[in-house]
Amino acid sequence: MKKILLIIYLFVNTPIFATQNIEYNFDVEYKKATEQNSAEAQNRLGYMYQYGLNVKQDYAKAIEWYQKSANQNYADAQVSLGYMYNYGLGVKKNLLKAKQFYAKAASSGYALGLFNLGALYEFAEKKHYRKGIEQNSDNNTISQDYVKAKYFYEKAVQLGNKEAQNNLGRFYYIGIVVKKNYTKARELYEQAAKQGNIYALHNLANMYYNGLGGLKKDFAKGVELDTQSAQRGNPEAQYSLGWLYYNGSWFEKNYTEARRWFQFAAEQNHADAQYNLGIIYQQGLGVAINTHTAKYYFQQACQNNHQEACKHVKKLL
Repeated sequence: MKKILLIIYLFVNTPIFATQNIEYNFDVEYKKATEQNSAEAQNRLGYMYQYGLNVKQDYAKAIEWYQKSANQNYADAQVSLGYMYNYGLGVKKNLLKAKQFYAKAASSGYALGLFNLGALYEFAEKKHYRKGIEQNSDNNTISQDYVKAKYFYEKAVQLGNKEAQNNLGRFYYIGIVVKKNYTKARELYEQAAKQGNIYALHNLANMYYNGLGGLKKDFAKGVELDTQSAQRGNPEAQYSLGWLYYNGSWFEKNYTEARRWFQFAAEQNHADAQYNLGIIYQQGLGVAINTHTAKYYFQQACQNNHQEACKHVKKLL
């Protein structure tokens, strides 16, 4: 097998919000929520309406039930309400309200509330101030602030939050408001990976590929970690495995397997995976040449701001 260094600097930056692994019985939860005023049941009803689980999806009703639960200081519901305002689901997007709900959850020592505050500040748009203009603020915005993001991530890490461990690890890997420190990044990735964070598994795999943070280069270990991450739905890891098959950097070159992994990632709007699928169908790599399908994937990648894909779309017009 070929053992060629593959440098992949892929990081998943998507904030993670409260999730629940429960049985969804609307009648049971509704009875508890109404007759017993159960905050947990009210939160579950909100969750069911938000995601359309055994009921018709209805963001307005989700918010209604989350609010009832949040009024009883149920932290999961507070985080979920923050999420709804964060992304404008059933309400007008309002980052300040999102922050308020996250902060309420965080004030009770809820690690996910702290993490989401960090993510809110990390992924907010950077505010551009205009010289000479006194009014440079928008009361409905949160400006990107890596220092605050780091602060809240550190608080969440102290409580063992795996998402914060991964994101703070990325700060040390890249050198965001801290001095770049691969060893510290590795330690944080390892903590998150042990708890099953799929993004940390992929980020740790990259460190094994490149021999960083005190690790020896170990493609076998990297592939093992990427496979775990990919099988659990991480599009970055899926793309990474696809590239290993496509390029023959570890596995024997296999366009069929490459296409399979690229397909998984492409279905989650991974632009590079969509672009590579376009190339595969355009050139007939392991499949019959199909210009129509190639154009479809190039268009998908172009819509996701892949400039090379956009050039191919123009050529195929």
